[in-house]
Amino acid sequence: MMKRWLKKRKWLVLSLAAMTLMGAQTAAAAEGGMEAIGTKFGIWSGGKEVKTDKAPVLIDGSTYVPLRALGEALGKQVEWNEWTQSIRLKEMPKVAAVHEWKNPGTLVGSLKEGGFSGLIHLPGDPADVFYTLADRGPNGEFGKDKLRTFPNEAYVPRIYKIKAAGGTIEVLETIKLHLPAGKTDKFSKTAELTGLPNLEGSDEVPYDGSGTKKLAYDPDGLDLEGIAYNPTDDTFWLSDEYRPSVLQVKRDGTVVGRYVPQGAKEQLVAAGAQTEIYDILPAVYAKRIPNRGFEGVTISPDGKYLYASIQSPMAVPDKKTGEASRNMRILKMNLAAKKVVGEYLYIAENADSFTNVKQKDVVISDLSALSTDVLLVDERDKNSGKEAQIKRIYRADFSAATNLLGTEHSDNLEKLTLAQIKEKGIVPAGKELIVDVAKLGYPHEKLEGLAVVDKHTIAVVNDNDFGVDSYDGQGQLKVNGNPTQMYIIQVGEELK
Repeated sequence: MMKRWLKKRKWLVLSLAAMTLMGAQTAAAAEGGMEAIGTKFGIWSGGKEVKTDKAPVLIDGSTYVPLRALGEALGKQVEWNEWTQSIRLKEMPKVAAVHEWKNPGTLVGSLKEGGFSGLIHLPGDPADVFYTLADRGPNGEFGKDKLRTFPNEAYVPRIYKIKAAGGTIEVLETIKLHLPAGKTDKFSKTAELTGLPNLEGSDEVPYDGSGTKKLAYDPDGLDLEGIAYNPTDDTFWLSDEYRPSVLQVKRDGTVVGRYVPQGAKEQLVAAGAQTEIYDILPAVYAKRIPNRGFEGVTISPDGKYLYASIQSPMAVPDKKTGEASRNMRILKMNLAAKKVVGEYLYIAENADSFTNVKQKDVVISDLSALSTDVLLVDERDKNSGKEAQIKRIYRADFSAATNLLGTEHSDNLEKLTLAQIKEKGIVPAGKELIVDVAKLGYPHEKLEGLAVVDKHTIAVVNDNDFGVDSYDGQGQLKVNGNPTQMYIIQVGEELK
């Protein structure tokens, strides 16, 4: 009976904690077997009654209480680890501050700056200074065909240096991305890059803001999602969803090089790309689901290795398989050699364990390296507010994970089940919950940027999509006013 009860649970804690509670003797007087006792007496902690979505039960004279509800009532964060079949209890993290970008600049019309898609805190900088970046600019879906529109087609992808203090976010510097001196972008006709799709056939068709005029493709266009810093040469590395690719960028915004999957260089050069392109990434990465390319990127503190994560499982062998899969790929590059040296499996949360969550909507949004082999991983669903269930930061340990680079397992990774992964001896990155951000009142859908400030402090930002919502009945783009915010989170255990 216990097994049947556990299988029916649609919440994360799939186990019960046995605890003898005051009043258990009264409950034990009930007739044998398993009996719900939630109506017989309440459970109280700190003078408040603990609400549980499952009533306590009585088994053989002992009272059993759902561990998650009881743990959280006692100020504990509770994690069920599916892979190791274990439970961890930690002190509940706390929100130390919330800062908001209250006066974003104007782009065109009513559109404002925004779209923070990554975050990093540089060694030696003050605790309240960060670098972030915006993605491809304001965009929307027009009409019944959901045409991809770019109402600010001349938008230039950019890096921001920001200060987050006193409840506000202040932009200290805006760094727009551009080609090296002497080169001209095909679309902008200047050195500045755009956020437009690269290639016909493999990317969305770009339209203007009215949804009536097709725009030209830009083979150098970028949809930026993550930012990392290499202390050995003082350059930024950015992740891009389009190809997908990772880019090396100087402090002034000059793009030094774009690293793409094998086979993509010929297509981009033929289309007129002016960026210096290196096709060193595995060819399979070109099979990303559209708008689900490289999302997170980070560099180990010693500057030796770059890690980049695909936002969701890829279309291997097809989109349907990818959207049903939990198997995420994280790539590792030796920066000195500019060579890919590893590919690892990261298993996303199981959507079936939650309510109103689809597996295709469980994604990785950012990475932040703690050491050579250990990263923080930002994993989220598409829900927001009270509906949000997966807004989590995990500690992922790659030291014992199986390197799948160049193996047959890499060719069909998305279709493997958890049982098959174990059967084949594949070891994924170890996962340990650090912060369940949804439990801290985080209101946004996109838990997008992640940075480590110190050994007990994490910062996260949301991507507000430039405040763009959708089109109204008159074909006008609606602006929702969703703000850009940074949450500063304190954790009890040392980040290492």
